[in-house]
Amino acid sequence: MSPSALHMLAFSLRNPYSLSFDRDGPFPVLYRLLRTKCTPTEEIDVTGFENKTILITGVTSGCGLRCAKAFARVACHLIVTARNREKGEDAVRQIIDSLEPSPCTAKVDLLELEMTSERSISAFKYKLSKYASLDVAILNAGVYQPEFTICPETGQEETIQVNFLSNCAIALLAIPSLLRSHDQGRLLLISSEAYAWANPKQHTFSMLLKQLGDPDAYTSYERYHISKLLVVLWVQQLATRLDQNELLVACASPGFSRSSLFRSFNSSKIAQFLEDMVCRSPDEGASQYIMAAKGLDDHTNGAFFSDGRFRELATAAISEAATGLCDSVWDGVLGILPMCVQAVAQDLLIPFSTQ
Repeated sequence: MSPSALHMLAFSLRNPYSLSFDRDGPFPVLYRLLRTKCTPTEEIDVTGFENKTILITGVTSGCGLRCAKAFARVACHLIVTARNREKGEDAVRQIIDSLEPSPCTAKVDLLELEMTSERSISAFKYKLSKYASLDVAILNAGVYQPEFTICPETGQEETIQVNFLSNCAIALLAIPSLLRSHDQGRLLLISSEAYAWANPKQHTFSMLLKQLGDPDAYTSYERYHISKLLVVLWVQQLATRLDQNELLVACASPGFSRSSLFRSFNSSKIAQFLEDMVCRSPDEGASQYIMAAKGLDDHTNGAFFSDGRFRELATAAISEAATGLCDSVWDGVLGILPMCVQAVAQDLLIPFSTQ
């Protein structure tokens, strides 16, 4: 998911980097957002996904729901997740009904997944195990928290837990199934252009995580930026540890899209009006997911996709500070994920330190 342009631009102006006209600063990003023509999902050829098994997390609304509807046009096997069964079942009905009057030839399964819960994430491992394989996984679930909130089961701040740590966990749990794909498996983690505006002062993941647990240091915009930067850095590490002949991995951004992510902020009619003018529709955002999944190949493994193509990483991901974070993020993350996730990494012979 991605927050609205109106709020993200307002928040990011407090960051000195935002005043620059670097290619990844807010103003160039907004320019690309307004200039890039997104192909409607109904016009994207998805026949290549026929007979594929596709996992999409966070499908109750927004880009995730539109993405699932697009894939459902072909006879694929969709596995979708939701925080609770009632909302998930409603999403499944919407996916099936979107094809009327044509019959739905896709099979759609619903799995409950609460991204703030360690128990739910651990249980997800066994839910996935009943499927012979996965061909594509699109990890779309995310949050934007206006207030500092701790997840009781993990002790981590919620934005970092959901947007980063839990997505890392689900990615690792999905990898064994993706490796059983008859083709190259494709793993897509959803990030945001806002990762380029992150400005962490800490040079190691352990130091950063300690700072992120301080409620006095919390600002919602900064936390969101950092969570998305960490996703980008972690994907770089994952890409180097996997055989790209078997599994490809990348990040993608829907662009600033209208979604429920900013439901705590969008109360005024003026804000809603401006966002309707500036932001992409959920369908336009979902088109970026599908194009990224289609375009991912050996040359774009580990890359970042936005505005219709894979792009060079922003300064925030290749700076001296980012290098220290990138070098330490792998061991740091695996050391705090549920034991069942650590076991998956060990079974896959993906190296990490247990010290």
